[in-house]
Amino acid sequence: MANSARRSASEELADPTTVTREDVLLRLREWRDRVHGLYDEIEQALQGHGFQFDRQGKHTSTEPLVQAAGVGQEEQPKIDILRIVRPDGTNAAVFHPRGPWVVGANGRIDLRLSPSVGRSHAYILMDQSGPFSAPYWARMPIGAPFEREQFDPAWLLSKLNGQRSG
Repeated sequence: MANSARRSASEELADPTTVTREDVLLRLREWRDRVHGLYDEIEQALQGHGFQFDRQGKHTSTEPLVQAAGVGQEEQPKIDILRIVRPDGTNAAVFHPRGPWVVGANGRIDLRLSPSVGRSHAYILMDQSGPFSAPYWARMPIGAPFEREQFDPAWLLSKLNGQRSG
């Protein structure tokens, strides 16, 4: 196995010829585990607040590094797309994982909050941790990359509860 355990996404992207098929599969499995761990935390924090959780949608990577390593979609770990659903069956929020290879971060998830009425709000969650370490999720509104704050499921709950009253 190459040295992906010590290399950041930026380093792997800068020199993709040294990234092996095994490195890619290892990174994708680790990415799935980090994303699913975040979803578990969110579901636990929102339990008992009237929401349902749907993880039926799946994401596989189409990133150039994955393609260059010859890893097909059928052999990739499937990463859940998390939908948080209101009692009326409409989406309150959708978490869509984008991938682990992000310059300056250890992965990205797009978050869309959809109020019952009005326009939706889009955020990016970036894992600011190093490769193969405990995740540190930061959130920022799309279009405002310097407005970063640590992601906290309690923040999400307050946003979702605010949708109900507004």
